[in-house]
Amino acid sequence: MTAKAGVTDPYPVSPEGVVEMLLNRDYVMAKYEALQDRQFEVLQLERTDDGHVFKVDREVDANLPDIAKKVLGDTNRLVQSEVWRKSGDGYVADVKIDSPGKPVAITGSFEVMPSGDGAATWTVDFTIKASVPLVGGKIEKIVAQEAQDNLGKEYTFNKQWLAEH
Repeated sequence: MTAKAGVTDPYPVSPEGVVEMLLNRDYVMAKYEALQDRQFEVLQLERTDDGHVFKVDREVDANLPDIAKKVLGDTNRLVQSEVWRKSGDGYVADVKIDSPGKPVAITGSFEVMPSGDGAATWTVDFTIKASVPLVGGKIEKIVAQEAQDNLGKEYTFNKQWLAEH
């Protein structure tokens, strides 16, 4: 089984403006601080001939029910990799989030596309897979809800960041 999480959020800037924000080191550091990650380190943030590569290693509190904490613990280390490339008038990224030593992985995609008048939409589509006998499906749903909640917090931060920068 798997579970899904995702959003499509509107932004008042072009796709280039959204991607420049997402791949700005100052933004990344401020975002993870605002989201109250325990610690984080940008491992890779570079432009390539084809687009951009981003990788971050972070530790987060597990805001999960007890059943999930028994499997995943009170905190989780997340290693998130994104490979961005141009797609028509927008950008797409393949995303992978691993939790080393834990039986959960998230894969998915980001898509930033124009939506008229210099605006854009950012679509996030995640698939959560937990390799845990008997309770894997339940853990997937719990992690999907946590991911969904975090996407909402990130969108709030992103709107504020864009308004101030």
